[in-house]
Amino acid sequence: MAAARRVDGGGGAGLQSGMTVGQLNLREERSRTVKASERVAQEIVRDIVLRGLETGDHLPLEAAMVEEYGVSRTSLREALRLLEVQGLISLKPGPGGGPVVGTVEPSHLARTAALYFHLSAAKYADVMDAQVLMEANCARMAACNPGREPIMAPWLEPEPPPDTPTYRDVTAGFHGAVYDAAANPVLTLLTQAATHIVTQHVISTMDPVELRAPIVHEHAELARVIIAGDADLAESMMAEHFRRQHDYLRKRSPARIEETIQWR
Repeated sequence: MAAARRVDGGGGAGLQSGMTVGQLNLREERSRTVKASERVAQEIVRDIVLRGLETGDHLPLEAAMVEEYGVSRTSLREALRLLEVQGLISLKPGPGGGPVVGTVEPSHLARTAALYFHLSAAKYADVMDAQVLMEANCARMAACNPGREPIMAPWLEPEPPPDTPTYRDVTAGFHGAVYDAAANPVLTLLTQAATHIVTQHVISTMDPVELRAPIVHEHAELARVIIAGDADLAESMMAEHFRRQHDYLRKRSPARIEETIQWR
């Protein structure tokens, strides 16, 4: 293993002789000036968590927040706008309005991720491949959860829904149950963000209506395997569940799958 490269301290303002490049980068990162609005946004998020605030709860009024966080109204408003863009708060106008706690929505993470994916020239095929891996791992973790049975039991009986809105609700409900049983908020949030991109950018343009009944039946089979606690089988079945859908989409519109992910 190569030794860490060291920086000559001679003549460098603030540098100490013998510092490694990694130590220098860490020091520079720590010394980066954080804008007042960024600091306040971080403190607001911290206080939302510490105070146990939930979706719909009101934050203090502007005057109180200016005093509490020791910043100008301009910096506070910029901080609130930063959080609003992320969907973490909403700003209600009029009497009784003000900042209100929002929700942790995968769609907000998906939109930010799509921007980075676009700039990285990633294709929809790439996010679909990642979706298979993450959804399969969620199924594996769900099958390992001792409390999985009551979470998955409602999905044991397949009933093909009659219309598009109902079908989408049922599908989202099943996968939501898998995420709940997986009990890993980091993995499930990342998985939902990837799945949101695939659903909204690809599937919405070519809804596979003829696959609906088989998909609902596969959900029931997956629920049984997860309840049985067979982690290996749950993982492989979930991976195949998504691969079949992706194969359908590739046949229908191969050009779309190879397009660069769009930020929208």
